Amino acid sequence: MKSLILIVIFLSLLTSCGFKPIYSSKNSNYKIIEIINKNKNKNSFVIEKTVMSISNDDAVKKVKLEIDYKQTISTILKDSKGDPSKNKLLIDVDLTVKNEKNKVLVAKSFKEEFSYEVQSNKFNMSQYVENISSNLINKISNDIIFLLATLKW
Repeated sequence: MKSLILIVIFLSLLTSCGFKPIYSSKNSNYKIIEIINKNKNKNSFVIEKTVMSISNDDAVKKVKLEIDYKQTISTILKDSKGDPSKNKLLIDVDLTVKNEKNKVLVAKSFKEEFSYEVQSNKFNMSQYVENISSNLINKISNDIIFLLATLKW
């Protein structure tokens, strides 16, 4: 009987702890009315989709976004034969946030980079680069969401 009472008390404390999801469209204070994607590729669409998922249709503040996505892979180090042994992946996203009347509220550049060793297996290497790219894109998407949430009007 005591254990049942303890379980009920524990569950009631746990459910009323005030947990609220951070990334929820109910809590956002903006609505994205338009996104202009300058470089239409798979990765820029991932950013667009992630940012749009937090848009609140009932929000008073309405914004337009311009996204310019660039991804480059450069060689940092070569071996004695001249083949690349270490590369750097750089993702650069230029974001411009405008209000309904096309007045620029903020223009910011988000850059993420990662250095990695080049592998001899090309398939594994391409999968590894794809995974790194996905992680960097998620980081940039979260940074953009944070910027929009803290934007002063």
